[in-house]
Amino acid sequence: MKQVKAYLANQFGFSETGRYVLEKLIKPKIQEIGILINDPFLECGKKFNNDYLSKLEKYEDRLKYCIEFNNKIPHINNMLMRDSDCLLAVLDGGHQIDDGVASEIGYYTGIERGPIFALRSDFRCGENIATSINPQILGYIQQSKGALVDGVNAIERWFSKIQRWYEILKEPEII
Repeated sequence: MKQVKAYLANQFGFSETGRYVLEKLIKPKIQEIGILINDPFLECGKKFNNDYLSKLEKYEDRLKYCIEFNNKIPHINNMLMRDSDCLLAVLDGGHQIDDGVASEIGYYTGIERGPIFALRSDFRCGENIATSINPQILGYIQQSKGALVDGVNAIERWFSKIQRWYEILKEPEII
């Protein structure tokens, strides 16, 4: 059977604290399950050369470099999502979920690749008391046959749900 891959949608790659949580908790546990991570921050980071950017003297040259980089991001991320068997979305970090993660959930639902397993350990309510996230995003997650895991012990229950999906996926077919 082929290697199972997951696109890791999150906003944690933008901060030192977030990267620590990714590298010390989330990514090791996903890899322990047996899933290969398609990491958009890692792959996009390969296309950004901060040393080169810092050597550009003119504002217009720095702006042009950043525009060219920004134009590469959707292509890289879309390719990674098309190459993934599921999408793992971390929805913590604020009252509303990150707009990039929201767009990734919408794109992934549209290409119908696999389930979306979303984690929301943030205890703040979403739009109303009946949901911790935007109802449209919740609808996409449910449409994908995935799940939103929120509330008490959300992190461990999220990992457990991913583990169960992986085990079912890896079971040999009985003919």
